[in-house]
Amino acid sequence: MPLYLSEKDIQALIDIGTTIEALEQAFSSLGAATAVNYPRQRYRLVDGRLNVMLAGDGPGRRFALKAYGSNGVSCHHLLLYSADQGLLAILEAGLLGQIRTGAASGLATRLLARPAARKLALIGAGRQARTQLLAIQHVRPLESVAVFARNLERLRAFCDRMRHETGLDVGPATSAREALAGADIVVTATTSPKPVIEAAWLAPGMHVNAVGANAANRQELDAEIYADRSALIVVDDIEQARIEAGELIDLARNGRLDWTRVHSLADLVANRPRAEVAGLTIFKSLGAAIEDLAIASVVYDRAVAAAAGTVVGSGFSLER
Repeated sequence: MPLYLSEKDIQALIDIGTTIEALEQAFSSLGAATAVNYPRQRYRLVDGRLNVMLAGDGPGRRFALKAYGSNGVSCHHLLLYSADQGLLAILEAGLLGQIRTGAASGLATRLLARPAARKLALIGAGRQARTQLLAIQHVRPLESVAVFARNLERLRAFCDRMRHETGLDVGPATSAREALAGADIVVTATTSPKPVIEAAWLAPGMHVNAVGANAANRQELDAEIYADRSALIVVDDIEQARIEAGELIDLARNGRLDWTRVHSLADLVANRPRAEVAGLTIFKSLGAAIEDLAIASVVYDRAVAAAAGTVVGSGFSLER
């Protein structure tokens, strides 16, 4: 019988480090063509929208479907299947999505950021910010974090929480530009439709994880950063980027960017840079279903080993 795994169950079963390793293996399989990832589809309904994502892993013989609505109340669920056993689990996928998004940035940062990177600039203090910080701390010996967000109350609360959780010097900045001063790694985790980072604020050798803009009508980075300043641009999935990466879509449409300049995370995992990239590197994170499949598989296996979750059909009820 399948398991139902709540956010509380998942929180006790997964960690950033394990997720980074699971994602690296998943992207290795994707690069070897033994796994498949389908871009997110956004379906408009009467009073909202349903977003659907699919991925399958050949070696593990598992596949997943994630669906979540957008009608003022966001509710994420993932169905994990086995080619041999059918439905394995139904997972609440809000926290799961935050962890895998952070882990994807952690993986990209491990492969692209300078080994000696010590300072992180974080733009945004919302629901994605915490796991971004934790993932980057896992792969680089951070010493300080400068955070900027428009909501001052949320900014201060986030800095206090993360200072306590990480043991790092996490402090608020008065502007995005101030946060970036002297940074080695930059994360943008906002919902802004307009750029929050200008090209002039970035220096060669920086690594940027652009996380928040995962729809064609959102743009977190100044177009000049992609067109003229970047030495290497990486995305979760090329096909999905052609649909959702607003900055890249606009530049390509205007003849300022050739898609051959854009690499997938699977390419990066398969062909690790042999030396530090001298210029600016960017990971444009969109959130891919292969990431959801990877983390869901780990959570499910751990749940079975720990006898966690609720067996569907054994007194199961969605009522709280």
